[in-house]
Amino acid sequence: MRAGAEAEARLSGLAEAGVEVVSVSAGQALDLLGADGPPGGRRPTLVVLGAELPAPVGLVHALRPDPRDLAVVVLTTPRNQERAAALPLLAPARLVCALPHDRLGDLPGLARRLMEQVDRERAYAATQAAMQESLASGGPAPRQPGRHLLGAILGQALTGALLLDPGLRLVAWNRRAAGLLGLEEPGSIGRPLDGWFPAEARERLRVYLGGPPADASGTGPAGTHAPGTDPAGTHVSGTHPPGTDPSGADPVFTRVTGDGTEQVLRLSPQPVTDPGGAEQILVLAEDVTEAVQARRALAERTGQALLSGEVAAAVTADEPLEQRLRRCVQALAGHLDGAVAAVWILDPQTGTLLLSADAVRGTVLDDRCARVPLGESTIGRIAAARRPYVTSEAIGDPRVEEQDWVRRESLTAFAGYPLVTQGQVMGVLAVLARHRLPDTGVRALAGIADQIAVAVHRDRLLERLSTTADALQRPLLPPRLPEPPGVELAARYRPYGDGLQIGGDFYDAFPLPGDRWAVALGDVCGKGPAAAAVTGLVRHTLWAAAQQDADPGHVLPLVHRALRRENSPFCTLAYAVVDCSAEPVRVRLACAGHPSPILRRADGAVAMVMEALDGYGPALGLFDGAHYPARSLDLRPGDSLVLYTDGFVEGGASHRQRQPDDLAATLAAHLPPGPGDRPADRIVEVLMADALNRWGEGLRDDLAVLALAAVPRAGGGQADRARTASSAVS
Repeated sequence: MRAGAEAEARLSGLAEAGVEVVSVSAGQALDLLGADGPPGGRRPTLVVLGAELPAPVGLVHALRPDPRDLAVVVLTTPRNQERAAALPLLAPARLVCALPHDRLGDLPGLARRLMEQVDRERAYAATQAAMQESLASGGPAPRQPGRHLLGAILGQALTGALLLDPGLRLVAWNRRAAGLLGLEEPGSIGRPLDGWFPAEARERLRVYLGGPPADASGTGPAGTHAPGTDPAGTHVSGTHPPGTDPSGADPVFTRVTGDGTEQVLRLSPQPVTDPGGAEQILVLAEDVTEAVQARRALAERTGQALLSGEVAAAVTADEPLEQRLRRCVQALAGHLDGAVAAVWILDPQTGTLLLSADAVRGTVLDDRCARVPLGESTIGRIAAARRPYVTSEAIGDPRVEEQDWVRRESLTAFAGYPLVTQGQVMGVLAVLARHRLPDTGVRALAGIADQIAVAVHRDRLLERLSTTADALQRPLLPPRLPEPPGVELAARYRPYGDGLQIGGDFYDAFPLPGDRWAVALGDVCGKGPAAAAVTGLVRHTLWAAAQQDADPGHVLPLVHRALRRENSPFCTLAYAVVDCSAEPVRVRLACAGHPSPILRRADGAVAMVMEALDGYGPALGLFDGAHYPARSLDLRPGDSLVLYTDGFVEGGASHRQRQPDDLAATLAAHLPPGPGDRPADRIVEVLMADALNRWGEGLRDDLAVLALAAVPRAGGGQADRARTASSAVS
């Protein structure tokens, strides 16, 4: 096919091996192959379909690939890749392969492998034909030295050929078969073929070849079923799991050669009859050891990579540690076919290993496994010694102390690894199985143990960081909000992220002389301990300054000078003095670089308090000589004043920012007019829920909101009743 100049250039090297390389159109290819003969009778051919073909599947079907004479390579591009996905439905990968066009460098090697496969299949078919011809043209098969019976043609064949009588005893063989099985003349004549295979494979081999069941003498009646099937006519698989046969057709059988190495043979039986009418069985034998071992190694490496990938995904998942560990042991038990996979985590306070996750299949863990003292039992000693222990003979092994259990459950393999990172023991990982664990799996366990150890250590560090951050953050917020007479206060705070960072947002409310109250909400530039230090400075300066003179014109300049003196990051602030002795409640308010508070009247009308430019002062700590104008307003029952940080308007990406007017609209839409029940609490709930719903995972800032609502007075009350329900950290 015209596969393109680059592809033709890649294939030009095949010409040196005697391969003719020609470029033809699709129609010419069909004509040439049709003139060459029917499938199976054509010259060995490899067809490469160019990437420009939009629908290669139909052409592949028309070419009629055959393992004896024709293989096809389809070059694919993103344009035709989806349609080429149907190719495996037409033929196995050893006949038709898809190769992405950007991997043309692999084309020469792939072409050679496919041509070699065609040559092997062709030789295999030729050997079968030659054997049948030899039997048809000769007389009855006498019991004579095997090499001479099959003749010169089969004697030099590349595929092993064996002739068996109905009792599966050797009658004849060729040179290749003699080399594969170590056959000798005349000693091998008359011996059952299954004698060259291990005892556990013999019965299945006899059934597959169509012979009689084995008996004490090795003889028996002739089989009554076709070779390659069981007595019910069902195809019988070999001793290997499906897929270990590279041809995808006949089963393979494993034996151990005289020098102790493993040999895997593909056996293909078929009944034959000589001219005298005697029934015999022709068995073609092919050594597929390298192919099977290569497939096995690839499968093990692939399984190891998949296992490592699953464990990596588990330990890095955004889930609690126990769930992540459970996913790890489930992956281990599944990929290694383990009866038990478990993780114990060391409690450093008690020196006890606690069973944290296990995957158990077909057995039950001993109750004593739940808590293992360090240094005791197999698991405890692995942790104490900080050394792994692996054995394929767990039963009877003195180092595996739980012998009653492992014998009862037939657990023959044990692999235990300490979880160690940065010189600290985190726990132990163990896998037990009823079969020998593969070497690649055992090697993978060491890396998996390291991954789990790092995950456990990281989880402990994050827990400590979270505890530390919480311990530093909580003193920066009032533990409870007071309840001034005629006013309801409510606040919500949500730090950005996973709670490991100390946020810069804060709020406060405290009493002043004369039945007045100071209310503040601010945002310090930055995060972490530095921001916490500045927040503490601002709160304490606010309180100290307000005790002398609570007016914003006095308090804000003092806070500004304190920040400038310490060369601290700047801070935005909304500060209000609430006079509860007045009827209605009188509020004096000032903003230092802070978003304008929202005023909500009892009739549902909302407005921004500091709309005029001269209503703002700059952020605290930025400019010398700053002026902070204040504004007075009255709050009647049902009226509310809302202070909030910039996270509510700038909490997401820049293209998703909103205006303070949007918050006002949110309040108008979600809260009916009138004082209602718990008005301040409902306001902060509505705004916090709206912000979290809007920003979602895109939230990039802290959120703090404080609302004060004027409510009808009920007999005065105490001015400092503690109130905890309206102050919360979300």
